[in-house]
Amino acid sequence: MRSWLRQSWLVLVLAGSLGTALAVIEQSLEGRIAEHASKRLSVAVLSVVPGGVRSEEKSEAERREFAVFDEQGSLCGRAFVAETTGFGDRIRLMVGVTADGTELLGVAVLESRETPGLGERIRETAFLKQFSGRSTAIGLQVVRPGQTARQPVDVISGATISSKAVTRAVNECIADMLGQRAEVPSPDGLAGGEQ
Repeated sequence: MRSWLRQSWLVLVLAGSLGTALAVIEQSLEGRIAEHASKRLSVAVLSVVPGGVRSEEKSEAERREFAVFDEQGSLCGRAFVAETTGFGDRIRLMVGVTADGTELLGVAVLESRETPGLGERIRETAFLKQFSGRSTAIGLQVVRPGQTARQPVDVISGATISSKAVTRAVNECIADMLGQRAEVPSPDGLAGGEQ
């Protein structure tokens, strides 16, 4: 019985010491972590607005918005952070539009914990390219090969839920930007819910 008590105390002391050490390390790295997150966000903003060299955050209450400027200092586009829930967890995107808000310029994935090898394919260039050059006046719709829509987004085979989630987030972001939140088009052009 005494050896069990000694071992229990040893485990508790080690766990407490390691927990304290990890907390100190995390606190000391907090500034660097925030700096890296800020840099990743800046890179994502410029990646979704071609020709942009500088950005300024113009965020409102719940919407993070960035004005993007070209080398001459002219506004060349805007970028927005969009969030949704996919198959596995939260998906955060950066959505770029023209300065007048009439056309999508690009979409980048900021954060995703979707299924490796399936849902994580939303990060692939081939999938994300589909959003560039699309009108913001008409909602995007996920389609399977052979299906048609006014603004189709080809589903990723085996990742239907993730494909729909990204498309829904882009549609909601555009609707927010245009002040039409109540009229968000559904991205669901598909039946079934396979991941």
